[in-house]
Amino acid sequence: MDPVPGTFHNREASVGLQANSVNITGGVTINGADAAAASQREKEIKVLSALYKSINKNRKDRNPDRVPGTCKWFTTHQTFRDWKFSPSSKILWVSADPGSGKSVLAKYLVDSILPSTEARTTCYFFFKDDFEGQGSAVTALCCILYQLFSKKRILLSKEIIERFEIAGEGFSSNLTELWDAFIIAIKDNSAGEVVCILDALDECKGNERSDLIGKLQKLYRKTNESNVKFLVTSRPIFEIRNGLHHQEIPESSLIHLSGESEAEILKISQEIEIFIKARVEGIGEKAGLTRAERSMLLGKLTSVKNRTYLWVYLTLNLIESDPRMNIDISENRIQNITSHLPTTVNEAYERILSSSRDLGEAKLLLKILIAAARPLRLREMRLAMQLAARDNYHSYKGLGMIMEQSEQRIRDYIRDLCGLFVVVIESAVYLIHQTAKEFLVSDDRSGAYQHVGQSLQWRNSLHVWDCHLVLFYICARHLFFAEFESDPLSAEESVPEYCKKYVFLEYSANHWAAHLRNSRINLVERELEWILGLCDATSKRCTTWFRVYWAGTNTNFPSGATRLIIASYFGLLNVVKLVLKSRLDERAGINRVDGEYRRSALSWAAENGFGDVSKALLKVPRWRGISAVVKRKAKVNIVDAFGRTPLTYAVWGRHITVIKQLLEAGARVDLEDDVGGTPISYAICSGSDDVIQQLFKRADGIDSSSRGSISGELLRSASEKGREDVVELLLGTGHVDIDSRDQKRRTALMESARCGYYKVAMLLISNGTNIEAADDNGKTPLMWAAREGHEKIVRLLLESNANIEAKDDTGWTPLMWAARGGHETIVQLLLEGNANIEAVDSKGGTPLMHAAGWGHRKVVELLLESGADVNATYEQSWTPIMCAAGNEHDGVVRMLLGRMDHVKCWKAVLDVWPRIPGDLIVRSLLRSGLDTEATDEFGKTPLVCAIEMGYADLAEILVNGGANLEATDRDGMTLLALAVRWGFWEVAGLLLDKGASARTTDHNGCTPLHHAFNRVGDPDMRIFSRLLTKGADIEAIDKDGFTPLFRAVDSNKKCYSIDGVRALIERGASMKTRIVRGEPYSLLYEAMGASNLSLIELLLDKGADIEEREKSGPTPLFYALRKPEIHPTILRALLGRDAKREVKGAKGQTLAACVKRDTLDYPQGSTISFVPELLIGVVKVQDEPGGPWATKSIHDIEASDYL
Repeated sequence: MDPVPGTFHNREASVGLQANSVNITGGVTINGADAAAASQREKEIKVLSALYKSINKNRKDRNPDRVPGTCKWFTTHQTFRDWKFSPSSKILWVSADPGSGKSVLAKYLVDSILPSTEARTTCYFFFKDDFEGQGSAVTALCCILYQLFSKKRILLSKEIIERFEIAGEGFSSNLTELWDAFIIAIKDNSAGEVVCILDALDECKGNERSDLIGKLQKLYRKTNESNVKFLVTSRPIFEIRNGLHHQEIPESSLIHLSGESEAEILKISQEIEIFIKARVEGIGEKAGLTRAERSMLLGKLTSVKNRTYLWVYLTLNLIESDPRMNIDISENRIQNITSHLPTTVNEAYERILSSSRDLGEAKLLLKILIAAARPLRLREMRLAMQLAARDNYHSYKGLGMIMEQSEQRIRDYIRDLCGLFVVVIESAVYLIHQTAKEFLVSDDRSGAYQHVGQSLQWRNSLHVWDCHLVLFYICARHLFFAEFESDPLSAEESVPEYCKKYVFLEYSANHWAAHLRNSRINLVERELEWILGLCDATSKRCTTWFRVYWAGTNTNFPSGATRLIIASYFGLLNVVKLVLKSRLDERAGINRVDGEYRRSALSWAAENGFGDVSKALLKVPRWRGISAVVKRKAKVNIVDAFGRTPLTYAVWGRHITVIKQLLEAGARVDLEDDVGGTPISYAICSGSDDVIQQLFKRADGIDSSSRGSISGELLRSASEKGREDVVELLLGTGHVDIDSRDQKRRTALMESARCGYYKVAMLLISNGTNIEAADDNGKTPLMWAAREGHEKIVRLLLESNANIEAKDDTGWTPLMWAARGGHETIVQLLLEGNANIEAVDSKGGTPLMHAAGWGHRKVVELLLESGADVNATYEQSWTPIMCAAGNEHDGVVRMLLGRMDHVKCWKAVLDVWPRIPGDLIVRSLLRSGLDTEATDEFGKTPLVCAIEMGYADLAEILVNGGANLEATDRDGMTLLALAVRWGFWEVAGLLLDKGASARTTDHNGCTPLHHAFNRVGDPDMRIFSRLLTKGADIEAIDKDGFTPLFRAVDSNKKCYSIDGVRALIERGASMKTRIVRGEPYSLLYEAMGASNLSLIELLLDKGADIEEREKSGPTPLFYALRKPEIHPTILRALLGRDAKREVKGAKGQTLAACVKRDTLDYPQGSTISFVPELLIGVVKVQDEPGGPWATKSIHDIEASDYL
């Protein structure tokens, strides 16, 4: 038995893999279902792996467990209970001041109060702005999705996987993508109750926090069938308080951890006291304190008012780390230790830092921590400290043993410098709490700061700009390491792998320019020259760090960028000025563009909103000695690869200062980009009044009220060209009609579906576009995607529940369009979605017919395997195989022939032959193996049927195609006989040319020559002659006794072939009377019976006996007389040829005696005589002998029955 289709059988029981060996004993069977399941699991794992990269940033367990007895007041709070037990979606905001135990509470809720169960899935994220990535809403959603999908894998749907595959690396770094995936998951019927706990939302990045709050508002404003509950903790900052207010989110509620009433405040205070008691007991056990000593310590701590958990933690750590606690402890010593306890968190911080062994180094480390864009790893911090302290390191080799120090040694070094103020978690360095940064940083922006000395006051001692300056110097010194010239990063090399070789490179490459800008200092020329080296695009060093930086943008690297472009991109004003002033990049010029995006320095600066840089580029330098090349100012209307000008980018970013500068420099507001957008149209779409106002000052004839049409046109154009950035920009404004239409009634989704831009389609769908909108031809987005073969968009639309059976104005369904285009995978998708495989369009066409007609073999095969009807009929009775054959798709024809009855196929061809140009069809069918000898229920071959039906051209094709020329019908008639009988003379001639026999006889003994005369009308004398030439027997006798000549004059016919009779007689055919059907048969009498004077005369001319006696005795003249239907002219012809008048009949009657009166009452003895000259139509009757003659019509006289 053949293997099951779709199954691989490992008959040899061996599998070979390159570079690996896998030995398998026994058979291996992989069927389609298993393969599909394995593929699905593999895709799910890829998604989970991408999300898992962020899971280590979810630092829940960094927070200590709650002390038993604490947190009860919250879990018993009625507001929390209402939220917890609500059957519908709700959000609860828990606010508190720093150090109030929010994070400990959140951890307790996750672990003990709201753990995941069969009915509930609990997800969580703990924000922390000093942790790498932990201050990101993107990271938060990655963690939440990972938790959700790990606990309920069924929620990881095909739609989410599809979005992940399209977005690639961008999926796990895009807030909108992640949020959309979350919404899809919680709306699944299998989701159940989903609880999301977000701790310390105030420590989320500002812009991402706003986006997240906006998405929460959108989620809870809508009617929500899902049951998703959010619990958010944070400080009571204005943005969160406003965003989560009941007016913004009706389903929100609030609990303040500081207490809303005296009773709540008392409960909180009591729980903090429980916490203190537990910690004192722990210290007592460790230090061996007596009960009295413990009571004394507890009393000192509880006597401080306005205690917070953070204060307790810091104070007890100070006490525990005091050396005096380990040397001869006593009540007096405890009294001394606790006599000057810090009363606030800030006092605790001051004491911790004041105990540093090296105040200068401590300050450097803290500056690095304050300014760092992300937490530094231990080895990164050690390198940074070395570069901050000394400027004579030029390579990793020069650092020597410093970089070989163990992490534990570095950890101890940091602890000695800053004590409890800094913590190390998983090899990364952090400030102990968000309040620690607030304690150090000064709001004074004057630039002055206190000198480190014995009287140092740490609070507000650091200035942010100075911290950034320190880190800038560190980064810049690092980027000048020799290794980046000797071992540069190539275009083909992996950036992450390269960065693993060089500690701190990923950080310095990505953040040096930002630290420089944030330092806000005026660099001296020497330092500027130094920075120019970093921006030297011709150096390997610059290419290396710039590639590392650009890898984070997830876009193509801008090869060919100049020093001026790089400086302008990063907003380095002083560097830009120096480049212009020092004639650097003179050959490139101020308007030089990069090789990837074709963008100038002005374009990059405008996009990033660097107004000071834009101003410098637009201003003509006045310095002496500068060449004309450099002296030219930047082209304000220069366009890039997308047709966008610097003003376009400035409008996109809503950079008002830059917009004003560009407009003043002559920027045009009407230059169109590749999607038809102009700066003014983008301004209108932005909805920003400030931006619109600026551009309308320069615009003529543009009405801001046309915003709808402009934004709609832009959206459609951007969708058509796949400009995802423009689409996202327009949708983000909230001022565009997502379903606006053009003159063809097409929407943006239709354009993206038609042109195959998945990400654009996904953006539109996620923003609520109408997926069932139809254009002026009735086509929906699904039809367009199916028609053009865009599989991913089809899948996206199907997962969005697009109507799979929608029909356009011609009745075509998505399946028909996919079949017509030969898009096998899409056809499979639609069939899996239960698309109607036998749907018919307005002309009766089915998907199979369309696939066959366009020659798409694989689609035809797929449809057939899915049960498509191979015999379905179309307009004019076309079938799928005829659709294929008519377009000469022989491969498809052969496939269809293998699945259908050949006789039925021929019947279909014969049925439509008169209405179609069928020669192509039949020729294709014949080439594809259609059986020309298949016989129907009547035993007829296609050629027999074609001849019988008069399809001469079809018969000719079949004859030329090798059909059997000796085939017969059920009466034994050969093809030649049939052609002759039906007068298809061309076919008859062709058959004769091909060698058909002229002597064959049918079941009645008739030859083709018989049939030449066994029909109405004259035979073609050429064919007649050819039959004779080919040996036709002129004396052949059929079973009735007819020879061809006798058949030619058969009285049963209505007309005769005089030429044929003459030719037969002239070729010697016998005219003698024959026995036909058992009776004598006379040619002359047959001719007379038919009243055919021409034939009678021909026979008489050729020797027929005018006095030939019929079997009953009379002569032809007698016969003519007694047959009233015989025309009188025949009588005259016979008399004119001297037919004997006095001949007597068999009974002796004379010619006169064989007639009688018909209508007159003749007297007895009346005589009737004939006057030959009056026999034309009349006879003369004499009533009495000697009396007058009366004229009678011959038709009034009958011949007497005298025989």
